[in-house]
Amino acid sequence: MVKGNMKRLKRRLKRFLEHRLTEPLLRFLSRRSLPQLQRWGMSLGALIYRLNTKSAQVTRRNISLVYPELDHEAQEKRIQSSLQETLKTGLELGWCWMAPMDQVLGHVRQIHGLDMVKSIHESDNGIIVLGPHLGNWEIFGLLLNEILPPFSAMYAVPKNLVLEPIIFEGRCRSGMTMVPANMKGVAHLLKKLKAGEAVGNLPDQEPDDRSSGIFAPFMGVEALSPKLVSRLISKTGAKVVAGFAERLPDGQGFDIYFIAADDGIYSTDEREAITAMNRTVEQLVAIAPEQYQWEYKRFKARPEGEGKIY
Repeated sequence: MVKGNMKRLKRRLKRFLEHRLTEPLLRFLSRRSLPQLQRWGMSLGALIYRLNTKSAQVTRRNISLVYPELDHEAQEKRIQSSLQETLKTGLELGWCWMAPMDQVLGHVRQIHGLDMVKSIHESDNGIIVLGPHLGNWEIFGLLLNEILPPFSAMYAVPKNLVLEPIIFEGRCRSGMTMVPANMKGVAHLLKKLKAGEAVGNLPDQEPDDRSSGIFAPFMGVEALSPKLVSRLISKTGAKVVAGFAERLPDGQGFDIYFIAADDGIYSTDEREAITAMNRTVEQLVAIAPEQYQWEYKRFKARPEGEGKIY
């Protein structure tokens, strides 16, 4: 009885703090300079590493799986760097969503592969942009509607419901159209691709429903990977590119990278196509491996017969 009451009290306290503190905290962060936010991220990430929190443990497990060739010292260095970069991303959220758009996009220094992307967009085919959890994906999303208008993307409702209108408004102020991650959202993406427009997709998140994914290798490990991109291609003939915003050191800003997807992504064999999608993400991760969100349990779901990784 006492334990049940304590759990309810904790849930109520969490909801109260989320309701009272989420927006003020994001607004406070939105008024800070990029160098300052990144310095805080460095310090907090180093603290989380030293405390060996659950995030640090997940990161350590992921790094050991995908970079077995690194010795212990090199792995530990990458683990700490990943935690620091992920904390920077988190602290930059309010800045991306609430700081003036010209200020945010003014921190984009170079765009690599822009001519390739525009050439595809000017053709009759629609274009799917893969945006993995790498670098600062919020500034990458804001930029996409600037260079590929009109741009549409799906979003999942956050667990902290106070965040939903903040995220929605922060992303849509660029002109981007956001649709829910459900069948209605998929129908919207299909319609836009058939009209020759650009849409975004997260290629590196486990689908909630196993039937919506297939196991395919990612960084040498079988990972439950979404089928949606392969199915959008088969129904529309859309072309696929991938990209991310690389965070430059010392608050200097961001470089944007676009690459063409691995040709295998157009295969009619589903596993071959999704393996190629994962290879495309791997190419981007290789540019800035410490900026990938290794704190995410990417290999949580396992093929039948395999034990848990985390």
